[in-house]
Amino acid sequence: MPTHRLNLEYASKRFAFSPPVYEARVLLAALDYNYHRDRPTQKRADGTEMYRRVYKKNVKQYSVYARKTPKTYSYIGELQTLVVRCRLESGSEMPRTRTLRPDDPRRLGLLPPVPPPPTAELVQRQVRRGLGMQKLAPV
Repeated sequence: MPTHRLNLEYASKRFAFSPPVYEARVLLAALDYNYHRDRPTQKRADGTEMYRRVYKKNVKQYSVYARKTPKTYSYIGELQTLVVRCRLESGSEMPRTRTLRPDDPRRLGLLPPVPPPPTAELVQRQVRRGLGMQKLAPV
């Protein structure tokens, strides 16, 4: 199971993804995690393991973690080849349009579902700093 940090690396909350794209990105995070989870630890020239200290603010103490070897992405070329080969051998074309699933949030339409009140009404109800609940003159 990929860590939350790794999911955010592939599917950041700063961007909006359609459900199929989000699902693909989470699957990429899972592939990355599964491929790199059993990496060996880094070793010094004398053969001892290398460690990293991390200060945890919530418990106000240090923790130590074994440093892992850097990630390699040599499997990506093979993965791309397999995807293209499966696509070519399937004999079907890429779909031009896709029907939305029943749980797709794009089916909800524009949010919010309530029509906005007139701007003049909002201006009258607005409370400004220092004015309290006084009614404001219409603009």
